[in-house]
Amino acid sequence: MKIVTREQMQEIDRITTLEYGLSSAILMENAGIQAFLAIKDYLQQIDEVAPLAGVKIAVLCGGGNNGGDGFVIARHLFNHGVRVTIYLLTTEEKIRGDALINLEAARQFGVPIQIVTNSDELNAIIPQLQHNKVIIDAILGTGLIGQVKGLYGSAIKIINEIFVPVIAIDIPSGLDANTGMPLGEAVHAAITVTFGLPKVGMMIPHEIEYVGKLVVANISFPPQLIDHERLKINLMSHEEIVPLIPKHPVTAHKGSCGKVFVLAGSVGMTGAAALCSEAALRVGAGLVTLGIPESLNHIMEVKLTEVMTIPLPQTPDAGFSQQGYERIINFCESMNAVAIGPGIGRNTDTEELIKKLILELKIPMVIDADAIFALALQLDILRHKNAPAVITPHPGEMAHLLGITINEVQNNRIAIAQKFAEEYDTTVVLKGVRTIIADPDGNIWINPTGNQGMATAGCGDVLTGMISGLIAQGLSAPDAARLGVFLHGLAGDIKAKEKGYLPLIASDVSSGIPEAINSHAGKA
Repeated sequence: MKIVTREQMQEIDRITTLEYGLSSAILMENAGIQAFLAIKDYLQQIDEVAPLAGVKIAVLCGGGNNGGDGFVIARHLFNHGVRVTIYLLTTEEKIRGDALINLEAARQFGVPIQIVTNSDELNAIIPQLQHNKVIIDAILGTGLIGQVKGLYGSAIKIINEIFVPVIAIDIPSGLDANTGMPLGEAVHAAITVTFGLPKVGMMIPHEIEYVGKLVVANISFPPQLIDHERLKINLMSHEEIVPLIPKHPVTAHKGSCGKVFVLAGSVGMTGAAALCSEAALRVGAGLVTLGIPESLNHIMEVKLTEVMTIPLPQTPDAGFSQQGYERIINFCESMNAVAIGPGIGRNTDTEELIKKLILELKIPMVIDADAIFALALQLDILRHKNAPAVITPHPGEMAHLLGITINEVQNNRIAIAQKFAEEYDTTVVLKGVRTIIADPDGNIWINPTGNQGMATAGCGDVLTGMISGLIAQGLSAPDAARLGVFLHGLAGDIKAKEKGYLPLIASDVSSGIPEAINSHAGKA
């Protein structure tokens, strides 16, 4: 599913009306109907046996088209026996166009309308609002660009403070549809019913507390507009992931199912090497070999059963030495993918080896953890590499790479990932809540899977192994990143349901990979 900016949604709306003959009045009616159905579903979920008739609902409406949607919703609620009241937060003289038509229709149908134009009148309705089953937020829509002030701001603050669930229409009032930042006061919704497509701002991590559960309502925009190739940002879904899952023929053998070379581990960090290597096998790679500093090799031979190991020259502190460069390059000639970085350490000699390998390797690579750190002062290396690459920074690592703060990364995740991928011809996996995948062509995918239990050491190592194993089986770097991230989060979700969030550890996520794959493989 595509994700759009405020301006892109406005353009889709405009073209739908002008070129496809679907009037704005019809779109408003469709929006109101779909929102009504979502409200009905929500009420049935929170109170399964209660009919709509007799339920008390308040609809707070602003003076624009978002308020117009609210008028349509109120009319349909009224028609189903709901005790609905419209609270209009402006004078009727300011209502125009389709919104005015629907305000008059609501009045003709008999929907109670209460005009609220000042703080005294607003404070007077607080007791009324407190006695509703839900409050519908139809105050401000996606067109908002300035700070919320005055009566609207006060109304938003009040509905946030009373303990009544809020259903936001199109977007929680007060949020910027592009950045996801609150423009002053912003509604905290239990559910947001958005129209056509999700908005970019709804996908920002801190938006979750405002948006609540997101429902995307189809209001009859032309399919060719809402799935246009010019829309570069996508929300990953089960349907698009299924075709990416590798399929091995009945004649497959271990050599034909992809060979991965993992360069990982150092003193105290052998667990990262093990997690990465095993995860590459879990996603279907036929052979995985771990390159490890020679003094640590015996540890890994005991720890790993299915993974082969190669002891490599080491530095005095048991890190990877540049003396192993030729052996690594030669060994990679028979490999399909290489993972570099999990637990590899920050020894100066090791960092030089990493940079030489990234420049010279001729097979796809996944760059993670300390290998990312090694690139910080020489990012141009990525421009001169000889093979596709996936880089998997968390926000702190991305901030270090770019010389900016973590807050700057978190507040501009999509733009930063997209620019980095294009500039350095590298697929980016910017980890975190709603991990972002960006490819060198400017396409963005936002991942919906995963949970807070995965904020634990080693989960990133598992992801690196998964992406490497998928590349080795023939997927492109962007496709392997998309599938790997989705399945990684899904495996975490599966195990969180079984164990809970707090006890979840990285090896649980790895053990959940088979179920994550099998839950989709049969649908391919």
